[in-house]
Amino acid sequence: MCFGQGDCEGCSKSPGTKDANSHTCALHFILLLTIALPLLRKYKPRPNILGVSAQSYGSLLPYILLTRPHDQALSFAECLMARGVAAQNIVIDPILKIEAVAAPYDFSSIQGLLITSGNAVAHLPVDLVGSNLPTFCVGEVTTLAASKRGLSARHMANTAQGLCKALSYEHLTGPLLHLRGVNTTLDIAQYFLGTETNVQNLVTYQQTAQGLRNETYYILQSIKQVVLPVFSLRSAQLLCRLDLDWSRHSAVAISQAVADSCKNVGFGEVIVSLNPNSASMLGTITPLMAVKSG
Repeated sequence: MCFGQGDCEGCSKSPGTKDANSHTCALHFILLLTIALPLLRKYKPRPNILGVSAQSYGSLLPYILLTRPHDQALSFAECLMARGVAAQNIVIDPILKIEAVAAPYDFSSIQGLLITSGNAVAHLPVDLVGSNLPTFCVGEVTTLAASKRGLSARHMANTAQGLCKALSYEHLTGPLLHLRGVNTTLDIAQYFLGTETNVQNLVTYQQTAQGLRNETYYILQSIKQVVLPVFSLRSAQLLCRLDLDWSRHSAVAISQAVADSCKNVGFGEVIVSLNPNSASMLGTITPLMAVKSG
């Protein structure tokens, strides 16, 4: 059904039909409201996943660029919006894509699992789901996710280095299995090599590099003080290889190692998160965005 100017113009064509046409227009208007209002109530602003240029919004600041894998970036964007960051100023352009890796393995002798990333939980081998194996985790969120997959998960530390130190006091012989990606900041099996703790590696996913879109390059080249949260050393390394002038932008780093990479390529501002987790990153970024928008 179309509602146009002609419908209402008909109301003035002849006195004999004016009342009938007016009644028809009123019914059309009520029907339109009945359809439209429920849709408007359901509308929620979404982050700018298309990377539209700043001029499209008539505003240059603040901008935040999320380069995490897509699902993680969307989740973090929703947290930012819940804290008042405008959806149209959040650009999502993943520089990494997480992909599963076929990992056939005989788990019969494994006495426990090591999980240092939520990606390992998301790509947990089917044979381990619901196994209730003792699982030593990095990060509270990852620990909770592992528990939901049927593992007997314990939160040991907030970093892989912290996990290794905590395991040293457990006096476990193993074998323990570290579920990890192709790229990792710490080879835990190598760390425990020559000790009583037998740790083996199993790669279950890979972090595939992706190029940024042309729209994202435009934002980084034409807008000042874009905020980039950097959640991993791998992401930092890929970003820092790009031929861009980083002196006009700010990096919020999840760790000192990530911060050092950002400093080396000349970011104008580098802030290190108090703790190496998403909640702390969110707490660091939110007031920064408020200052830049003020």
